[in-house]
Amino acid sequence: MITIYQPEIVNFNGKVRLQAKFEIAGISNVLWYETNEKFGQYMTTERIDAFLVGLLWLGLKKGQNIMVKGPLSERLFYGLNHHIIPLIAQIYKYKPIQVQCDNLISTPLPNEGGVGTGLSCGIDSLCTVYEHQGKSVPEHFQITHFTFFNTGSNQMMGSKQWQEKIFQERVAWAKACAAELGKELIVVDSNINELLKMSFVRTHTLRNISALLVFQKLFHVYYYSSGYQTLHAKFNQDSASYDAISLPLLSTENVAFYSAGSNFSRVQKTQMVSEFNISYNYLNVCLFKIKNCGRCLKCKRTLLTLDILGSIDKYKHVFNLAAFNKIKESYIQDVIASRNSDPLFKDIYEEMVRRKYLERRKE
Repeated sequence: MITIYQPEIVNFNGKVRLQAKFEIAGISNVLWYETNEKFGQYMTTERIDAFLVGLLWLGLKKGQNIMVKGPLSERLFYGLNHHIIPLIAQIYKYKPIQVQCDNLISTPLPNEGGVGTGLSCGIDSLCTVYEHQGKSVPEHFQITHFTFFNTGSNQMMGSKQWQEKIFQERVAWAKACAAELGKELIVVDSNINELLKMSFVRTHTLRNISALLVFQKLFHVYYYSSGYQTLHAKFNQDSASYDAISLPLLSTENVAFYSAGSNFSRVQKTQMVSEFNISYNYLNVCLFKIKNCGRCLKCKRTLLTLDILGSIDKYKHVFNLAAFNKIKESYIQDVIASRNSDPLFKDIYEEMVRRKYLERRKE
């Protein structure tokens, strides 16, 4: 049994930290989320929601039921026990577990009505921002804040020193982009990665949603940028493959979650982003650097798509185009050869054909 206790707010090195003790097999530990003082006022001690979602993968990995010793969202309790846990258990062949709580709350907390989305400055992220502008988006669904969560994406490779360096660089990049868009960026650090010790790709949705649930006094809507087009999604090891199902079921009485951009293919998203002027100076898809290297998996895929769309020159300030041009021919052949086995390559190849890209290159 994993037991989670009610969170408390503490000041730590000039930051505000929301932390909760939990016990497993008689051993106590603490999960924490940390932000700056300005946004500390919105941290939610009145619900254990964030910590339950954050530790759910630990319960599944250990095959341990979870006892929540304090107030918990009734909606979240239902969504987890009746939908999320059975779904994850079936996909990953885990033993189904149960969340137990004697203090379910159906009354919402006071809330500022904020609308948020993550700002990594990648294709999915900037597509979400682009899509949620203008008169087609109702007033109470217009984005008011951006978020940047250090929940594991910056710890997927390299030394701890490199991980901290890339985190700080990405935060600075996102802050500058947010400022140009006229919004504030809420940065959250956490020790969740050290506690879970699991694949980030498999677990990122619950990690990031747990960080957002810390701020239930601020947000009433949150857009989680999709990594898959729902029409073609098949359940796999990436939790993004079932985001369109899981995200609404993680909603509480205070905040509703939406899978943003799930109606679009990767090529369609890239085209939308290529029409978004701010992306010319802030698009960042690289696995390794802020100045996109032009050679890694994500850089190659993005640049070839931009080239097919006729927009690659717009990104000369943020990509190493010379590095990409050296490998472009071989990468095109890789896309053609793998188009029937890789859905993303299939998407790119079909756009090549539609725009007569290969024929144009011979002219």
